Amino acid sequence: MRPILLLILVLLAAPLAGGYIYHIPKPTLLIHSSVSPEVLMPGDTGVLTVEIENGAGQYVVQYQDEDFTLSTPINRTWLEGSEDIQVTSQNYRDIGMIGPGDSVPLYFTIKVDQNISEGTHFLDFGLSGGYDLEEINRKIPIQIDANPLTMVRSEVPKSTTISLDVANPRQNTVNAVTVTPRARGWEFSPEEYYIGTMEADELFTIEFDLQQANPENKRAPEKATNITFSCRFKNGETWHQSANYTIPFQPAEEQAPRSPWVTLALGAVVLAAGAGLFIFIRRRRSPGKRTGEEASDH
Repeated sequence: MRPILLLILVLLAAPLAGGYIYHIPKPTLLIHSSVSPEVLMPGDTGVLTVEIENGAGQYVVQYQDEDFTLSTPINRTWLEGSEDIQVTSQNYRDIGMIGPGDSVPLYFTIKVDQNISEGTHFLDFGLSGGYDLEEINRKIPIQIDANPLTMVRSEVPKSTTISLDVANPRQNTVNAVTVTPRARGWEFSPEEYYIGTMEADELFTIEFDLQQANPENKRAPEKATNITFSCRFKNGETWHQSANYTIPFQPAEEQAPRSPWVTLALGAVVLAAGAGLFIFIRRRRSPGKRTGEEASDH
């Protein structure tokens, strides 16, 4: 009985011992991810790039008098969406071999729900690869920020110009920034201001010239009016619009042009006043002279 039990224990221990002795070297797979744009907004469509890298430093290693290649095959990959982020592109299959130091980028299109909450969301990414088809799973972070561009008055509006500060409070770059003003009875130059690209935390000051929509009306409107500014921009490939910004504007009153007859009348009054003053001075001096002459006669 004892010899049979001893034989069974030896047979059970043999595979375990062999597993420690015969360990096949394997490459290290590194997974990197990036999103374009870097920070998404509600309703955005973005591109998630997942890069699979073979971290091995050489192609062939020798172990137990045998040569082993450190290139590794990738069979398939998958990306699972969440409740608020939808993956709209297909998964990958039969990607092929990745050599030491090489990498393969995979691109996934994602669509963000309009009612998604701000913060960091995660998508599940996985791959099946290697000669034994091992599975690797990773959490891919997606940043969500709903803040749009902001506008604020730069200085008190003048009679013919108005300045505006446009700020990008977001953590990423936005593109195609355009500001458009409008006010009843007024025209603006330029009609819209194209800023273009704005980096994160960048502030841009713009200026518009104003003139009345009806130049033949020489008198400016007496009541204050409101100027409303709208701002459009692109986050990645998705258009967004900031909340309208409205400020009051009080146009300076222009004096009506003076009639030439009024100018002539004022000139006549000045001349008449000057002549009267001259006569008055002469009359005051005349009595003094006569008194002197009378004194000399006596």
